[in-house]
Amino acid sequence: MYGKPALGSVLPMAGLTAAPEVLPGVPFARGLQEAAGAGFLLYCTSALVIIAAKFWFAARGTQGRGAPEAGVPARTTGDLP
Repeated sequence: MYGKPALGSVLPMAGLTAAPEVLPGVPFARGLQEAAGAGFLLYCTSALVIIAAKFWFAARGTQGRGAPEAGVPARTTGDLP
């Protein structure tokens, strides 16, 4: 009684493990998982590109000029000779 599961709870599980493709919604769920994986990769790639561009512009903007003095506005690329 306490150690064995009821017969009705075992038989549906045996049927589910035999052929999961016949369940409604399984192909749709598989497609959603693929789309979510592709979207996550696109998100990670775009974040990496934005961070790389930020570091590239930061490194390019501070080459050889150092910090501006107090009270003097920072120079722009148009100010360079």
